[in-house]
Amino acid sequence: MIRTLLIYLFGGVFGLGSFLGSTASPPQPQWTLVATGDIIPARSVNYQMTVRNDFLWPIRDIAPLLKSADITLINLESPLVKNCPLTNTGMVFCGDKRFVQALTFAGVDVVNLANNHTVNYGWEGLKETEDVLREIAIQTTGVTTQGPCANQSYFCSKKTMKTIRGINIGFVGYTIVGKTVDEEALAADIAALGTQTDVLVVSFHWGEEYSRFPVGAPDDPRIIGRLAVDSGADVVIGNHPHWIQGMEYYRGVPIFYALGNTIFDQEWSKETKEGIITEIRFNGATIENIIIHPLRISDYGHAQLLDGKDEEDVLSIFQSASNQLAGTPLEN
Repeated sequence: MIRTLLIYLFGGVFGLGSFLGSTASPPQPQWTLVATGDIIPARSVNYQMTVRNDFLWPIRDIAPLLKSADITLINLESPLVKNCPLTNTGMVFCGDKRFVQALTFAGVDVVNLANNHTVNYGWEGLKETEDVLREIAIQTTGVTTQGPCANQSYFCSKKTMKTIRGINIGFVGYTIVGKTVDEEALAADIAALGTQTDVLVVSFHWGEEYSRFPVGAPDDPRIIGRLAVDSGADVVIGNHPHWIQGMEYYRGVPIFYALGNTIFDQEWSKETKEGIITEIRFNGATIENIIIHPLRISDYGHAQLLDGKDEEDVLSIFQSASNQLAGTPLEN
């Protein structure tokens, strides 16, 4: 049996193998949100998929978990374009458009496109990505070529909503890597959707790469995460560091600073081959519990859920990183 880390709300306690009890309340619709770390079907991942002629290969083993949720949110950190070059090197990312087969297979519902590689193939490459996702009914948020936030990389997110059993869930996404945050603009953009939703999920691409603790690049993710909550966020999901970082609660809202890699080719270190998927279970608009699913990447892009000692090791990393956050007061 795969064991997972369950996070007890509000008390800041972490434990294995049990579920959070709830007090009696009027029946509310039950639903789940699953969110991933960085998914980058570029470079060696794209090469492997193409030579194998198997575009489900990277995601096949984690797909049952992803499609078990009512809503699955991923961070797609490369455009999907026709004739993406086959290469195992470089920092200009693209993935083959056929990778959408994997997203459909895994039941992906919402894709965050706010990250520092979104426009590696220009705004045309992003438009091509949005078009192919729209064709398979996957909604996008974050950086966009359409609407009032068209062709703006920062502080203006394409907004999307889904309704599950009468609960309205909104999604926005932002990249703040390498750019000083306009806090007023960011807060206003988040708040604009929050008034229309029961649950607002805010995704961020932030912080410094290859760090276990959130580090500003240039803005401190802990400060920006709190700003998002103050502006109406009910869940905050961070990515970009390519390492697992911890989570903490602010005003009862979970802030995940980095879920690590989910699909990428960074085989050169243990840390970059590890990630977590977070499963958030809701009772109406209230979080009941959160379950952490550890994974490891092999063969330059194939993600697998862990069990046994491997699972415990990754859970321990996440718990330690979260404890460090709890023990480090935020300096204003």
